[in-house]
Amino acid sequence: MPHFLDLFLHEIQENRDTLRRRLTGEESTSLDGLLKNVFQKEWHDLPAETKPDIQVIAVDSGRSTQEYAPGSFMYICRASAITSWGTTHRQISSNVHMISSPREQLIDLASIRSEHIEHKVALEAVREASEVDMLLIDGSLYGRITHVPIGFNYPGERDLYLRYLETFMQLLEECRKRKILLLGISKDSVARHMTRLLLDSLKTEILTDLSPALSNHELDQLTQLLDTEKKQSLSARSILKALPISSDQYDLVWDLLSELRRPRPDFSLIHAWTETAGYTTPIEPYPAVPLFKYESKDPAAYVRRRFASAYNDYEREEDFEKWAIPVMKEFFQIPTFVTFCTKLRYNDTPLRIDMPAFNIGLPTRLSQINSSRLLDPPPSRVTDVLGNLQGQYGGLELYNVYLVKADQQARLPMQDVRTLYEPLIEKELKIPLTPKRRDRRIRLAKI
Repeated sequence: MPHFLDLFLHEIQENRDTLRRRLTGEESTSLDGLLKNVFQKEWHDLPAETKPDIQVIAVDSGRSTQEYAPGSFMYICRASAITSWGTTHRQISSNVHMISSPREQLIDLASIRSEHIEHKVALEAVREASEVDMLLIDGSLYGRITHVPIGFNYPGERDLYLRYLETFMQLLEECRKRKILLLGISKDSVARHMTRLLLDSLKTEILTDLSPALSNHELDQLTQLLDTEKKQSLSARSILKALPISSDQYDLVWDLLSELRRPRPDFSLIHAWTETAGYTTPIEPYPAVPLFKYESKDPAAYVRRRFASAYNDYEREEDFEKWAIPVMKEFFQIPTFVTFCTKLRYNDTPLRIDMPAFNIGLPTRLSQINSSRLLDPPPSRVTDVLGNLQGQYGGLELYNVYLVKADQQARLPMQDVRTLYEPLIEKELKIPLTPKRRDRRIRLAKI
């Protein structure tokens, strides 16, 4: 067979059961029955669809990265905000750097820049509109504030993450003041907010069931084991085998420990165990990073440590600190967010919806909480949102009529970069652009 298909078929046949389970999202462990039961209690029917006459802005971005023979790296990011009343706002940002650090950092920089111009174009569109009811942004909102803000060691962009946070907070404040419903909608997500909460609940239940058969010392050992996700497997097995528990109980605890170390994404549970349209109980999540627990106590020290390279882009250190430290102080007072998943049709894939908690009347800030919590019963504002999103749903290829249109305008295909953007650079700068040898082969192969 050509193209190694004979070898590939042999691998599929040897691993048939494992592959089937993982591709459907169901691991089939002894824990799955319990996990399925508690998950299905958090799956709710959708409210009735609504199509109110509301003013909507939708924002999306596209980007492209290219490497050239001299060791240079170019990114082009563009963002579009479209409105339900027919106007469009656009932003573009590009830069070139020499590759002086791992390529992944430059990819991260381009990603942050892409989201940054989403915030900028959203702010522009909101501020120019006399009335806005809903602002939709493609991607997670909560995920934008859970990464550790650090400086990029590239001239002119060392403070990019601070500018990113500053603009995002300005957008949040604009929406809060004007009572604009701000939603982040993710088509693909590996977030585990619901899974983690359900596993914590099962952990408590299993420990309670086992406690009568265990001494205080053994119960402490087991509790510590389940609370320490990075415990080595060999050590974990020896601890479990020494406990006076049955083989079935051993399997259950071992599966729980394995799942705690590597929780399945929420989308995986939805794919495996739902056959109807619906949504998960909303969660007010707490970040699994110590940023708001420890770093928020001294924003000035955080700036000086994490953004040390950014001082190089300013003539005077005090000018940078005068701007940067208040930005970090404000960031550490950012509101909490509410997140949930939904399937708007029984046969569609899930979406993750994020919204600032002030949109449902919660004044909480992330620095004020220390654990995630379920919002059960779901607030009425959440069900209103779901009714609206159903009204904006256009089928399997049109998950949101506004965001799909914004995506079509902002998307940056590689063909456009090669046939439009690169020739324009060559013409304006009067230089040839020489792709890396690998990219030259790819381009020639496609001619």
